[in-house]
Amino acid sequence: MEFNEKTLEEWLPYWKEYVSNYRLPDWESIPDFGLYMEQVVTYIRDKIGYAKVGPDGAEIITASAINNYVRKKLMPAPVKKRYYRVHIAYLLVLCILKQSLTISEICKLFPNEVADEDLRVFYTAFADQHAKAADYFIRRLEDDGNRVLHSDLSETPYDRMSRFILNMAILSSFAKLISEKLIEYNSTDKES
Repeated sequence: MEFNEKTLEEWLPYWKEYVSNYRLPDWESIPDFGLYMEQVVTYIRDKIGYAKVGPDGAEIITASAINNYVRKKLMPAPVKKRYYRVHIAYLLVLCILKQSLTISEICKLFPNEVADEDLRVFYTAFADQHAKAADYFIRRLEDDGNRVLHSDLSETPYDRMSRFILNMAILSSFAKLISEKLIEYNSTDKES
């Protein structure tokens, strides 16, 4: 793998700023006047730009993905081809969770067919958790980056960057593993 001229030291502030800029809109800021499909896709892409593609490399939000979510009853159907706050809140959460969970795993966690007020409470808690996780990730990024930067200085910038990338990937795999196991455990526990 080749890296460009930027070093890890130059990238860390960039990524800190990048992650800091992504906060989910609060409930009242989500449009509730009825958007058409392409407007919804544009809105979602704008609000969670960091999640433009999923783990498989496919666009995370498309008209066909939204249609599939409605068909699978992961979210309510549009009203006369218009999507309101409730729909958009579902989509924001779905798109974020889809970064690390499968649709079947999301179905086990995600409230579907709930009253608007219950969805507002769920979404508000989710957005708050999203902000806290972003803050935690930024601190982790700084700590791990500094640890790598100030370790064996005989390493080349390539070696440091590789080690940092591997560390982030390994952390991601552990987080995914724990999420999957907890979902599995929680689902088994509910069935008993």
